[in-house]
Amino acid sequence: MSSEEIALVTSATNAIPNISQYFLNFIKSRAKFLLFIGTLINGVLWILSAFIPFSWIFLITYFGITISIGVANFGWLLIMDKVSKNSRGSTLSLYLVYATMGGLIATLITGIITEANTELIRYFFLLSGMLFSTSAYLSNKIEVDVNYESRINSPNGYIKRFLIVSFLFNLVLSLAWPIFPLAQVYKFHMNDENVAILNVETGILTILFQRIVAKLTDLRRRLTMFLGSITYTIFPLSYSLSDSVNYLYIANTASGFTNAVSSVTYIAYLFDNSNETNLKRDLAFYNLIVGFGILLGSIIGGILYNYMIKFYAPILAINTMLISASVLRLIVSPLFLTLKDKKEI
Repeated sequence: MSSEEIALVTSATNAIPNISQYFLNFIKSRAKFLLFIGTLINGVLWILSAFIPFSWIFLITYFGITISIGVANFGWLLIMDKVSKNSRGSTLSLYLVYATMGGLIATLITGIITEANTELIRYFFLLSGMLFSTSAYLSNKIEVDVNYESRINSPNGYIKRFLIVSFLFNLVLSLAWPIFPLAQVYKFHMNDENVAILNVETGILTILFQRIVAKLTDLRRRLTMFLGSITYTIFPLSYSLSDSVNYLYIANTASGFTNAVSSVTYIAYLFDNSNETNLKRDLAFYNLIVGFGILLGSIIGGILYNYMIKFYAPILAINTMLISASVLRLIVSPLFLTLKDKKEI
């Protein structure tokens, strides 16, 4: 797989759920229905994927899965705005803990059972589909529901600046994403076990950091966004400067903090600096901006690497790209301190 193909796969997986949420702004629907229908479609598509050969048909099905994730997440975020009004940080982080624990357990079980036998993963596709379908049914039991109006007018000044900073940050953040798997294979010669250790470590640390991030989010939100964004410089820097996977394990301890901030603090800022009249529109714009930034950054990163290896050795190109990504993350991160926050005024 070429660097451009890796960039496309990486960007699509992360960007499509975000971009798809923008179009939901133009649909009149209650939040609980979006959560229900998105989760149900997700479940049905996972069940179908258990019987589909690994071909272009599977890719189309997976594309549908990513869109359904976006639909369900949009409904869930609208509900979370309602239930977290009195305590943004602690409520949002509590949801993050349960979501992370579920994902961590599922990843461990799937990895242990399937190992190198990729055909066994089809049984987990089927099981995932059944669980998502059950979750869709249970989502109808949620007592909280909202029905914000769809609007197309421009966001307020607070949100506009936040959108610009978020776009720039996600653009430079995703520049390194196509390079990480290349570094894992060609520089560190990592196997499935090494990657699994990093993923499990990230999940555990995200759970451990959530309480700290919850308190920081409620007390010093702009500072928390800055700290969360600047900490992201550690990862490409560690991949470029280290020569052993053990150093990556050490650097990866910061992932718990960055994950918690990304999942809690940015959304909390958006919730409190918008209002019930414009929240659906602002949330849609935010997800579009983030998705487009991720898509563009990943593609640019892949293209730049492919250009550099025409003149430099692959390892030198990888290290140069990663150091450049670290510098850009370092430059953009302080912009979060320039934001204004209604909660801090």
